[in-house]
Amino acid sequence: MSKEPKQKGGAPKWFKLIILAALIIAAVIVVIALNLNQGGGKFHLSEEYYGSSEMIAGLTTEQYEDLIAQKKSFVVMVDKPDCVTTATMRENMAHFPDNMQFSYYQFMWSQMKNSSLHEYVTFVPSVALIREGKVVAWLRADSDEDTEYFNSAEALQRWLAEHIEF
Repeated sequence: MSKEPKQKGGAPKWFKLIILAALIIAAVIVVIALNLNQGGGKFHLSEEYYGSSEMIAGLTTEQYEDLIAQKKSFVVMVDKPDCVTTATMRENMAHFPDNMQFSYYQFMWSQMKNSSLHEYVTFVPSVALIREGKVVAWLRADSDEDTEYFNSAEALQRWLAEHIEF
């Protein structure tokens, strides 16, 4: 009669491997779920921004921070009057098709640079998307990847439609 040696630690090695694999899978699922909750996928703007297509001029730093505190979902165009690219962006934002009617804020650079949005937007022009009080996407004027969105109304519309439910 041969007796198998007892393993130290109680549980067999294969059981420990199964537990470890289950923990890793659970961690991956949690990370994916948190990423989806933090701005992944399309989202709806707060209701008051649908129905018309207009620029709401003159957003102040205080108003912006109030919207963030209220956890609103909205669009901001960061503007600088003496910038040629900003003028093109402003023109592109003014011409959306009927199925993309929404209002957005014009946030002047002089106000924006004193807000929490400045953590993300460091160059003008830009368009920032805020979902439930959190910045989830923005265009980077210093990025070659984002250049097309500044120069083409169609490209800008495509970018917005990737993020916002219309």
